[in-house]
Amino acid sequence: MFDARWVNHASQYELSSYYLPLQPKSNNGVLWFATGDAQTGYILCQHVNYSGDEEPLSDGDHDPYNDSCRLVCRGYAIEQDTPISSTSLVLKERIDLKYQAILARNNVEDPMGNLSHFHYPTKGALIRPPYTSYAHFLHVLSLCNDNRRVILYLPQDPVLRSAALSVALQRIQHKTIDLLYVDEDDNWNGTNSIDKIDILHMGWWRDRWAMTSNKEASKGICYLAGNNSDPKEWLNRASIRQIAFYQHRFQTLFEDFINEPRRKLRPGGLLPLLDIFRAWHNLCYQGRNGRTAAQNLGITQSPLTLKELLS
Repeated sequence: MFDARWVNHASQYELSSYYLPLQPKSNNGVLWFATGDAQTGYILCQHVNYSGDEEPLSDGDHDPYNDSCRLVCRGYAIEQDTPISSTSLVLKERIDLKYQAILARNNVEDPMGNLSHFHYPTKGALIRPPYTSYAHFLHVLSLCNDNRRVILYLPQDPVLRSAALSVALQRIQHKTIDLLYVDEDDNWNGTNSIDKIDILHMGWWRDRWAMTSNKEASKGICYLAGNNSDPKEWLNRASIRQIAFYQHRFQTLFEDFINEPRRKLRPGGLLPLLDIFRAWHNLCYQGRNGRTAAQNLGITQSPLTLKELLS
């Protein structure tokens, strides 16, 4: 009801997406994709690449003509390639190392290629991440009115980029969408001045990154599609921070629960919790200004209590 109230009355949709492993210490290949309002952090939808009521094939490579091609087989072989930790590096080095980690994958659109260890869930089946990413954006854009502009910010990764570009092809042709990568330091804020913008072409794709920095922090954007590529506007505006905060907060609050040894290979038990947490985050959780994401979006007048949410 609240989602419909937003998407039906919004004049445009300024969204950001993010993804990360659902259980960071399990190495079970389950990824969690989320998309929401970039400014308020209201989460529109989320999906995981896991199906609890299916069983995978015992072995075999990906065959797109097979009915079960979307499922990862139990004999899936990882490449023993540990991703490089780049959190403490400056922006340019962090982006470059991310490109190196992406190109090290057998399939650049499959983040499972960067796993150093892999333990298949004991029940259910894993879905290949690109299938989930495409389905995620099909669902997101199906909720958005075709006649209204969509702005979508993404972290630097082809698993999101390829899906978003393919699903949004008609909107790109009609010039009603803006797609861009965003990377910013943790201490970047909206009050940082932008005096100088450097343009660099990076990675195998020669992506055109616009970067700015000052004494405190740095930020970069890479405009992927649309008809408004002015870097200064996006450097001031674009951010994926709210969605990343939502996902990292879930993992912080429920760290012991999601990494409990018996649950590491049973991700299905977390799915109902994800639904409750999304509703709680949107309608109950009050930020520093004492307002919920739904209030900041203008679709509710007051926070819901947990009792009201679950009743």
